[in-house]
Amino acid sequence: MLAFIHVAKTGGRTIELILRNTYGVRYAHAEPWQPPDPDRVIPKYDPADLRRLLRIWPPIAAIGGHAVALWSDFDRERPVRWFAFLRDPLKRAASHYQFHAATEKQPRSFEEWLAWDVPRDHQVRAFSRRVDVEEAIAAIAEKRVFIGLLERFDESLLLLRKLVAPELRLGYRRQNTATDNSLAKELLADAGNRERLAELHRQEFRLYDHVVSEIYPRQVAAYGPGLAADLAALRAAPPPGPTFNDRANRALRRLWIDPWVHRLRRR
Repeated sequence: MLAFIHVAKTGGRTIELILRNTYGVRYAHAEPWQPPDPDRVIPKYDPADLRRLLRIWPPIAAIGGHAVALWSDFDRERPVRWFAFLRDPLKRAASHYQFHAATEKQPRSFEEWLAWDVPRDHQVRAFSRRVDVEEAIAAIAEKRVFIGLLERFDESLLLLRKLVAPELRLGYRRQNTATDNSLAKELLADAGNRERLAELHRQEFRLYDHVVSEIYPRQVAAYGPGLAADLAALRAAPPPGPTFNDRANRALRRLWIDPWVHRLRRR
């Protein structure tokens, strides 16, 4: 089973579109069975939750979403191919707060966001339950997690297909792209705000640097010759329109899986 760890503001909506286009109804977005908890950035999704999902829809070949973390331990139920995408910590942090401010009914002020423990070291949380960067790096190595980079998105997709999931259909149209990035740019233009964001995500820099300097180069080397030509071909291909697989997946989620989730939440 392919498992996508969707770290916020790292291109995950576009990746989930690719997964729906590839797997159709065999892809499942991991919607938490429990009511949303505002004090958890990464909701709980564990082997018991996966077993419940498999009982109502056994043909799942891939799963992903914000609820998925490396410590979800899906490999206790099935063999798993893990992957995630990361992003420059400062740019991701500013984008994360911008999204929060734009989408929440009662968003926290920037000062309140900085004082809130939930977003701290968000990218590390995806790989370590204790939010410990050394534990995260060790877990990534142990479980052989593929790590892509938002800054090298198309290239990362090619690496992912070659090294992890050769069945992927890589054509895409970008999803969930902010139409106004002025708040994020404003935050990053101020040296004081940059410093405070850097402190909030201090461990992320260690993780990101490790990926950029060690993990990602190994993945590029493992791809072999032809990467530049394949990248040019991918970028030259016209983006696909709506697909049957995507429509079928959305229908399954709306008509079958979501009602089960909402029924359990009401109990």
